[in-house]
Amino acid sequence: MDPASAAGKLANASPELSRNESCAAALLPLQVATLDALSDGIWITSMDGTERYRNAAAAAMEGMRWSRAGRSGSMREVVFDSALLAQLERWETYSCEFELRGDIVDITRVHSVDLRLRVLSEQNESANALALHARDISREWTREQALQDRHIELEDAYARLKQTQTQLLQSEKMASIGQLAAGVAHEINNPIGYVHSNLGTLKGYVRSLLELLDAYESLCVTAPTQFKALTAPVELLKQRVDYAFLRQDLPQLVEESREGIGRVKKIVLDLRDFSHVGELDVDDWLLADLHHGLDSTLNLVWNDLKYKATLHKEYGVLPLVECMPSQLNQVFLNLLVNASHALPEQGVITIRTTCVGNEVCISIGDNGVGIAADVLPRIFDPFFTTKAVGEGTGLGLSLSYGIIQKHNGRIEVESTLGVGTTFHIHLPISRRK
Repeated sequence: MDPASAAGKLANASPELSRNESCAAALLPLQVATLDALSDGIWITSMDGTERYRNAAAAAMEGMRWSRAGRSGSMREVVFDSALLAQLERWETYSCEFELRGDIVDITRVHSVDLRLRVLSEQNESANALALHARDISREWTREQALQDRHIELEDAYARLKQTQTQLLQSEKMASIGQLAAGVAHEINNPIGYVHSNLGTLKGYVRSLLELLDAYESLCVTAPTQFKALTAPVELLKQRVDYAFLRQDLPQLVEESREGIGRVKKIVLDLRDFSHVGELDVDDWLLADLHHGLDSTLNLVWNDLKYKATLHKEYGVLPLVECMPSQLNQVFLNLLVNASHALPEQGVITIRTTCVGNEVCISIGDNGVGIAADVLPRIFDPFFTTKAVGEGTGLGLSLSYGIIQKHNGRIEVESTLGVGTTFHIHLPISRRK
């Protein structure tokens, strides 16, 4: 039973109320002490608000300034208005919230209270009193707000956890792809190796056969006239197979085949170097030539670049850098692919390397569409992408940022809309400080 109901039963149990005698006098001392011990305010008043009883908490609340719906003043001025009393006449109960201020200047001493009013009447008689119960809900609101803040923090932590999990899955996926690529590269390298070797041998055989045919050709030309009839079928066969064209084209075919298989062999070797799986642990730190890593990565993505980009390489003199080469190759790959995507049609991609003090700097830039200033601070956020749905995961730059951080380096970007974008990767030559 709530305090207002208890006060209402006490009032209805005392016939003295109908004779307007003191309600407090009708209560037992223990009942008065109990109501005074409550932190909620309890009033019993006449229908016009004339007070008959109030406990200690109610007295304290009366000394404060009451506010609701733009009205402010004493409790009697704000609570007991004609509209509220008219509603009580119809409904016999009413509740609403008020703000109470101990000092109108000090906004930190504002209390929110839930005030409930109930009409008290004796059996078969009209309303003759009101019971008011005011409960301070400020602490509850504060706790609710704290719970809400905590809920937001938990949601944020959960979102970060999901992002981290996705990054880990992406990292594991890239590691698996690297292992697969290294295995495929190893398996392809063997047959390509002997095909390349056989083509070299075939080139020598073709050269020897052509020399032999040239010798027969020379013999036929210088043969006596009586032997011309014997060489006539050979001349007809030479015309039918277009010997002159075959004689010229066959060495070129062999040479082009050797060049093609040589390119495939280089791509396979670059793929193996890119993954660095098998011979080395992907997390091994070693001294590496970054120019070699850049060239290997360029060879892998050149098919995407050659149709829309002119490549400028401005390599400086770099020392060997202590790093994880396969991971840096992944960064180079992401930046080169992004640079290619930033070019609307034809453009220029520039790779520049320098060494300053104990650091090396690799700059990869393009003269593409550029990045808007309001977007620039978010480009390294996981899952953020300016590409259309389905064209990007938003993890490339985030993973690249993490790799550079792992190398105790930093990655910076400068971009202007319509001018282009350049990423600067700064890496210490040695990870030992």
